[in-house]
Amino acid sequence: MVDVAEIAREGMSSDPEFSREMRFFTGKMKIEIGDAATVLVFEDGDLASIEDDTPDEDCKIVVRGPADLWRKMLERYPKPFFQCLQTTSVKHGLYMSTTNETFAYLPAMNRLVALMRDAAATRGAHHA
Repeated sequence: MVDVAEIAREGMSSDPEFSREMRFFTGKMKIEIGDAATVLVFEDGDLASIEDDTPDEDCKIVVRGPADLWRKMLERYPKPFFQCLQTTSVKHGLYMSTTNETFAYLPAMNRLVALMRDAAATRGAHHA
């Protein structure tokens, strides 16, 4: 669908909004699309490494959902309640951890989804 690791790498280096919103985060953020998990490891706001999978209890932030739910979230113009993580969680069952970090860094995670949406649209345009 999209390469979360590559999008995060590019976002940290070229997207001022994403890098600003992540600037103090230290810990692991797990994004799971269907059966594919990507764990972004941050140290004081810098993307330090990327792991394939880590147990949820070792992550400060976990977001997961089935691939079809992510497809709806990553549409160029998502339908209402698919446009951000929190509303998709409340209305459509996307799993989001309830840690303090999840809510403190929700703007960063929503920006990451926007970057993922852009990547999905670009990829779709190349495959059309």
